[in-house]
Amino acid sequence: MNAYDLDKLKERLLKMKQLAEAGVGGERAAADRLIRRICDKYDISLDDIDNEVEREHTIDIAYLWQRSIFRQLLGLMRIEQYGDLYADKLHLFIEKRPAGHRGRGKKRRVIYFTRYYTVCTDAQFLELSAKYDVLTVDYIKQLKSFELAFLMSNDLLLPYDPDKPQTAPDEEYKIASRLSHGIKPSEFHKQLELKD
Repeated sequence: MNAYDLDKLKERLLKMKQLAEAGVGGERAAADRLIRRICDKYDISLDDIDNEVEREHTIDIAYLWQRSIFRQLLGLMRIEQYGDLYADKLHLFIEKRPAGHRGRGKKRRVIYFTRYYTVCTDAQFLELSAKYDVLTVDYIKQLKSFELAFLMSNDLLLPYDPDKPQTAPDEEYKIASRLSHGIKPSEFHKQLELKD
């Protein structure tokens, strides 16, 4: 059996398994026996079929930049795995539900609970969440260097800051130095003119 036929067989088995799970009593047992018989005949593991089941997976997203990173990862994975054929695959869904109220009178407003989720296989979600975790940690690290880079690009860096202990790591300073070259310095206009 070639790879194409094997994939088609797995798709059919997956549909049969979903129908079997929806069935009751004898229907479910008969469908399970048939699925096992076909799996044994073609040497297919039931785990292989389960790994292709798409489920909802919730993602912890608190900030817009995190949402942007996750959306980009989903888009890249969709192109890599499905090409342009399946534009409906791998999207970030947002569910908002009222969670209560805050304030009184005219200032009273509804507080919403927001849940971000995607529908994909367990293997896809494992890859997505691993990349997402690495990228968010790296983003925060780079963001810490941005403040220093901004001060460098505008020549505002003091030789010594009495309010902060001198514990800036060399790595952060190197990152900030590279970042400062790409930051356009702010333009100042003198408000007070000196008179002769």
